[in-house]
Parts: sequence; structure tokens; C-alpha cells
Amino acid sequence: MTNYRYTAVIATISNTFCDAILDYTVGFYNYYKVLLLTSMIAFVGQIGIGLYSGIAFSLSALPYVFIHAVLILLGYICFVRALKYIPVALVGLIEASSLFLTFAIDAFLGYVVLSFSFILLLALFVFSIFLFTENCIQDKQNCIKTIRPIGFVWVFASVLFYLAAPYLVKVSSFKGANEIAINLGYYFIAIPYFWFQLHFMKIKQNSTAQDSVKWWQNIYVLSFIIGLLEAVYYVFETFSFINDTPTVVVVIEQTRLFLLFIFSICLKRDKFSWKKLIALMLGGFSVAGIYFY
Repeated sequence: MTNYRYTAVIATISNTFCDAILDYTVGFYNYYKVLLLTSMIAFVGQIGIGLYSGIAFSLSALPYVFIHAVLILLGYICFVRALKYIPVALVGLIEASSLFLTFAIDAFLGYVVLSFSFILLLALFVFSIFLFTENCIQDKQNCIKTIRPIGFVWVFASVLFYLAAPYLVKVSSFKGANEIAINLGYYFIAIPYFWFQLHFMKIKQNSTAQDSVKWWQNIYVLSFIIGLLEAVYYVFETFSFINDTPTVVVVIEQTRLFLLFIFSICLKRDKFSWKKLIALMLGGFSVAGIYFY
């Protein structure tokens, strides 16, 4: 099998920048307006890439593309809502639990056998989340956001919705849809949904939003950047899931844990502490251990 892991690396870098900037915008603007703008820009970006690389689709792939689109939309909504209550680095750390869930599914299907070492790695991962969270609960001065329990509900829901995505991507590809067609299926559902939420649901804009901001803080500039990054991220991640093992792709994507922490500090969405850094290192170590499991 040709090594397509470089596409997973590109997807990871794009996703990291995308999530870091998205976390910033959620703190200032009506997030449904941001999601609508970014989705429209990413949609155009996907079509632009598709005109170059080609768009392949078949009717037999339609049910799987549709289910994939719905699950990704639900996962994305939960992810964005989690950002309102949990630092983005912690959200990324909790999302890494998807790797353990993937292994659990593979064990249930008989692909792998769980052992005591797996239990130890899982325990270490859970401890890393506790260590990161404890720092904010005991001393709120160490965190920009006040961690609320509802945030954990949203992020774990996001993990569950995203869990089936790699397998649906592979089935959709087998049925005749390429990465562009699969992603366009998502935007055909996401854009109308975000438009409906923005125009018919009363979503109160954050009180911290300002009418007059610097040009690089403008909602349209930020949405344009996020949209372009999202287009690149979805194309390369979907391509990676089609051509490589989902577990390998997920492991590579967990390197964003540390990048998200750095960016969130630079954007003043979180505060640095050694306990958080150690927590991320422990979480990263446990995830890396799964790769060699």
C-alpha cells in the first residue's frame, strides 16, 4: 500500500489552525454566523479543488454519504458548543479518546485482543484529562474559561458522532464516491442547517463582540481563513481515511494536542501551566502507546 500519511499530516496542521481560530471566533461572535460563512467558503474551496482533482459519485454511495454528512454535522455542532465551556486544548485531549473507542470496536469485531497494557494506557489517558481539568477547577486564575460540566457532555457527544466517520468514508469510496463528493455531501446539509439556525433561531451574540475591531479580527476575515483551512483539512483527511488505516490517521492527528495548546495561549484563549503541559504529554504518550499496541 502506498504511504499516504503525509496527507494526514497536512490535514492535522490545517485542522489545528482551523480549530484554534474557530475557538477565538466563538468567544466573540454569533457562532452560527461564523459556521455559515466558513461552510460557504469551504464549499467553494472544495469545488475548486474538485475541478482540479475530479469529482466522482454514484447513487449506490448516496446513503453512506448522507449518513456521514449527518454525523459530521452533529459532531461539529457539539464540538463548537464544547468550545464555549472548555479550553480548546482540553477539547482536543478528550477527542483523542476516539482512538481508544476505535480499538474497543475493533476488539469487539475480533480484529484486536485487549490486554492489561491497553487498560493501563486507557487509565493513563483518563488521568491526563483529570490532571488538565483539576488545574482549572482548583485555581480558576489558570484558565481563561470556566470549565462547566455541560462542556464535557458536548465534547463526548462530538467524539461519538465522529467515531463512525472513517468507516463510512471507506464504504462511500468503495461504492464510487471520492473525497470531494463525500465532503460536498456534508456541505449540502450543513449550509442550509446553519442558515436556518442563524435566521430562524434566536441565538444571542456574545456580549464581548465589538462593532469596531482590527481588520484581522473582523468576522468575515476570520471566517474566510477558517473556511480555506477547513476545505484543505476535509479533503486531505477524507483522502487519508480512504487510502490508509483509520487508526493510523487518528494517531497522526493527535499531534495537534500540543499545537492547539500553543495556539490557544498565543490567542489568549488559555493560560500556560506546567500541570497542563504534563497532562498533555501523558495523554500524548498514552495515545502513542496505542499506535504500537
